[in-house]
Amino acid sequence: MSNRGERLQQAIRWRNHQKMLGLAHDLDVDESAISRWKRGGPMSLDHASRLCLVLDVSMDWLILGRGEIEGHKDAEASDAERRLIAGLRSLPPAATDLLTSLVAVAQGVDVASAGPT
Repeated sequence: MSNRGERLQQAIRWRNHQKMLGLAHDLDVDESAISRWKRGGPMSLDHASRLCLVLDVSMDWLILGRGEIEGHKDAEASDAERRLIAGLRSLPPAATDLLTSLVAVAQGVDVASAGPT
């Protein structure tokens, strides 16, 4: 597993930040701070948070090496997804089973071999 400095370098490449001066400006830090972080030097929680926001990467991935670089994007449900979940919870079990089967068919899952939910 890579260390935090290597993951930061990967995120910078991933987001195509070729100029450290621009990234430093976005973070309101000196370029030397970014160089230090890329070598695995200490970083405040505030700077880590801002880095993740500017680079649009997962904090878990950058700091802990856990998950995926874009893991944060899957974490939140959209408003439409939350409405669907609320709607499903209000349905009787038979209707939920039918909808679950419909989704499985739409995803190409063999409903007969999947068994009951």
